[in-house]
Amino acid sequence: MSDAPPTPALHAGPAPAVLDVPVILFAFNRPDYLDRVCASLLRQRGVILDPRRVFLLQDGAVSPRTGLRYAEDAQVAASIAAFRRHFPRGQVAAAPHNLGIAANIRRGEVLAFEALGAELAYFFEDDLELGPDYLRMMAELRALAERDPRIGYFAAYGDHHIAPTGPYAWLVRMQHNWGFGLKRDAWRRLRDFMAPYDRIVDAADYAYRDHLAIFRWMEALPVSRPFSSQDTAKTLGCDALGIARVMSEVCFARYIGERGSSFDGSVFRDMGFEGMQWMEGPEHHLADGVEGAVSHIMAESLAMQTEHRQKRLARFLEEQGRIWMDRNRPTTAEEVGFLFRMLLDRVPESEAGTGLVGRPLHEVRQALLTSREFRGRNPLPRGE
Repeated sequence: MSDAPPTPALHAGPAPAVLDVPVILFAFNRPDYLDRVCASLLRQRGVILDPRRVFLLQDGAVSPRTGLRYAEDAQVAASIAAFRRHFPRGQVAAAPHNLGIAANIRRGEVLAFEALGAELAYFFEDDLELGPDYLRMMAELRALAERDPRIGYFAAYGDHHIAPTGPYAWLVRMQHNWGFGLKRDAWRRLRDFMAPYDRIVDAADYAYRDHLAIFRWMEALPVSRPFSSQDTAKTLGCDALGIARVMSEVCFARYIGERGSSFDGSVFRDMGFEGMQWMEGPEHHLADGVEGAVSHIMAESLAMQTEHRQKRLARFLEEQGRIWMDRNRPTTAEEVGFLFRMLLDRVPESEAGTGLVGRPLHEVRQALLTSREFRGRNPLPRGE
């Protein structure tokens, strides 16, 4: 499929506007989903893409930290091929190894706002299929965001639980970071807020991030939520910093991510996404006066996260402490002895044991697992 803009017919009215912001696509191991998302981007009404400003941020398959494989090489290659079919002049930034969703999105943001110097960028994952009026509605939301400096994030995928039919769309709180526009000034403010969170998730593969450390980070914040994802952390940052996240209540896209790291078929259906449909037609617009909803949306979101921080986080941390061990706590002499017996089939020599006591638990565990003695006792199976 060519990504060349269509040639307008004679006397067909004004040509579609060319989108003047970068479009960043994030993909991993679902080429069939990405194919649908790319096709939907090329079916937009009233807006066309500049293919030179469409980027695929493709994550890799194998973690450089642990050697764990999270995708097949063929899935990664198929994902890039799907993008190329629709955007042969688009740009592919393929990671040489697996970054995980948080770091891959972070590098997409750096690309948009630092390398490209954009004031605004649109970001899409590979599981939101756009209706034909999505980008046109995003243009209306963008105009609103440019008038209101409080708005940092905006999207048009809508609230499928409400399922309003329009044609005039009101504003509601943006729930997930799907198919969104993000302003550079909001990103810059969030970047500093997110730095402690990023340090935590960068210390492990994202799928095995230190949940307990993330929840303890929330103790220093005025807001909290019982989730540890990068989407949650950014939402908390927006509430703490006074950055509004808004979207149209009418759905102009549908979520298709039945398979993924956060969803499976049963969760997808339980959350009502199976029947999600978009609205379309030139009669759809933002309602007059929607800017009046921004203050209410911000106050509602802040109140919800503040209430959790003040009334629920302490008990939640207590519960999580019974599930997750603190990997950074000092290791006791008894625990050093236990690790020696379990991993090396012996008790520690006094000098070795004393040198490990008091060091962070994860460092002691790593030291023993990577020691010559452990590897000598536990050779890899042949062929690995």
